[in-house]
Amino acid sequence: MIILPLLKFFITEKVGPGIPVITNKAKGLIGTDVQTDKLREVVWGSTDGDSEWNENNSNQGIVLSVGYMPGKLHDLEILANQEQQLTMVDHFLMEIIDFTGAASGSLSPSCIIMFGDKNEDMNPILTILDQVMADETAIVGDASAAFLCTRMDEAENYNKDVFSFAAAALVFARDQYKPEDTGETEFHVTVSNGIIPFGPHLKTVSVLEKHCLCSWVSAIMLGFESVIIDCYDVLMELKSQIKKPDMYIGVTQRRNYSILEKPPSSIRSLSFHEVKDGEGDFILVDGIGIKPGDIFFFYHADAENALITIDQACRKLKTLREDYEKNGREVFGGFIFSCENRGVSFFKRPGVDSKPFAMNFPGVPVAGMFGKGGEIGRGALLGVKKNLRRNGPRSCVHAYSSVYLAMSYVPPPEAPMIIDE
Repeated sequence: MIILPLLKFFITEKVGPGIPVITNKAKGLIGTDVQTDKLREVVWGSTDGDSEWNENNSNQGIVLSVGYMPGKLHDLEILANQEQQLTMVDHFLMEIIDFTGAASGSLSPSCIIMFGDKNEDMNPILTILDQVMADETAIVGDASAAFLCTRMDEAENYNKDVFSFAAAALVFARDQYKPEDTGETEFHVTVSNGIIPFGPHLKTVSVLEKHCLCSWVSAIMLGFESVIIDCYDVLMELKSQIKKPDMYIGVTQRRNYSILEKPPSSIRSLSFHEVKDGEGDFILVDGIGIKPGDIFFFYHADAENALITIDQACRKLKTLREDYEKNGREVFGGFIFSCENRGVSFFKRPGVDSKPFAMNFPGVPVAGMFGKGGEIGRGALLGVKKNLRRNGPRSCVHAYSSVYLAMSYVPPPEAPMIIDE
């Protein structure tokens, strides 16, 4: 459940103190307007679409989601923020695995809704989760969050000013002891990407990390390894060729990770870093973790491509809806995690990011948010064949994207009819 701190006591009074609570500060909201009963998107600070609402009521609003997942047990797991962060990831993983094992008898949960602190690099954490969890485990959320949380066994809120956490994960696992007449909740993920690669294929030469979670990167062009290029000139030339100057680099990394005390293994992943500036041979990018020898492309925001991927998400959810209608199943809710740079200012018309849900599941409760960037989306993606999911480097933390989580109810199987002779 995602609420503001001021409503904590109200929610606790209504639903009981044993409910885990996560509060996240968003850049905008997606949800049903209590006055119009219509699905609405609001990005604070935007001068388009809902401009009058935004200017007069800046940073005022809430999306509240309270729900019950049939056939699931839930728990809230916390990743502590320490200098040796990856040493804490094993403990974080074991908490998830231990809870899931006790609840379902399996090592992988059905779904994780995750919030990462905005001052932490979530890419290695999600890379490890992606490696350990089954393909069917859906992981969605916000990797650049400002959150508070309350666990079931705690009486007070965890306050970021007092307790320093890198991430909070709301974990849903199958209840192996549920009554026979209780059905099952299934989770379905699809993603709309908003950036596309362009320009030369580059290889990092040197990386200087700053305390502000930024990195200065110099590079060579593959095929011309003897010459360090003027990255800033390349950046300016590429920016002159595109309509919207928001740019990223997509970095393919190969790192050795020791997971759950096993021998180190090499894992390939893809991470996105927003380009902030540049000077001479270097470009300044958001985030850390880039190493010399990493390969990268430039990426730029592209509304036309984003609209294509929105339509693809619509078709995938339509296929899900039609299949469920044939089999007596239903989608009962959903979540949307979107980048603040999308919305009306990006698409030049309202309601685009919520379109996949609005078209296919009108009236179904949907809660969503626009974050600072770094939308988490991973799992058995709709429309993607299972044997294709592990090919090539994968990114679990997206850029300029919208991530959709649809939740559906599967009724219990009918008991066989017994006829007395």
